Amino acid sequence: MQSSTGDAAIRIRNLSVYLRNGGALKEVRLLEGEDRRYTMWVRLANRGGEFRVNLFRSDQPKTYKDLDLAMATIRDDFGFFGAVSVATDRPAVAGRAQAGTLGDDEG
Repeated sequence: MQSSTGDAAIRIRNLSVYLRNGGALKEVRLLEGEDRRYTMWVRLANRGGEFRVNLFRSDQPKTYKDLDLAMATIRDDFGFFGAVSVATDRPAVAGRAQAGTLGDDEG
């Protein structure tokens, strides 16, 4: 299952059918893009590699603007309760601390 961009992909409908038929997820990763939307990547129990979750009837990725909604989909719709990694492709903002901002009395 290759998407038009060359990434391995699975449509959300096919993923739901796969899970309903006894398939399982091994890993789930959410990747925040520069547009602040999250794409979902999954590893399937019986297939090698990572698959980007695409829209139904489309080669475009299914995106989530809300992290809570993405997590609800993973837990409620896909029944996955393992660890979910979250990463970003957004560039770091220059001049700001990576772990937060420093207060006036911190140095």
